[in-house]
Amino acid sequence: MTERDWLSRRTPAPPDELASAIRSAVPTSDPTAMQLLEAAQALLERVLASECAQRDAALDLLAADALVTYALEIANETGSLGEFPERAMETLAGGGR
Repeated sequence: MTERDWLSRRTPAPPDELASAIRSAVPTSDPTAMQLLEAAQALLERVLASECAQRDAALDLLAADALVTYALEIANETGSLGEFPERAMETLAGGGR
């Protein structure tokens, strides 16, 4: 990722370890709200698959939460918020597949 990637532009900046987990989960340097939401869903699936038995599940859960927040922020900033919150809930609940 570049020094001025999408996460570097967010304020307040997340702690370094959380920022690293977020960057690892997001496949692009300028993601859309939907890409962030899909990355959050993938992290949640990983947490659920591990049954939270591993300590790093906590970091994945925090990263997923941050990604959903950033997805909503980006949807709002780009004027595409509309029904995005409902779509996010459906996606995270497994109904968006």
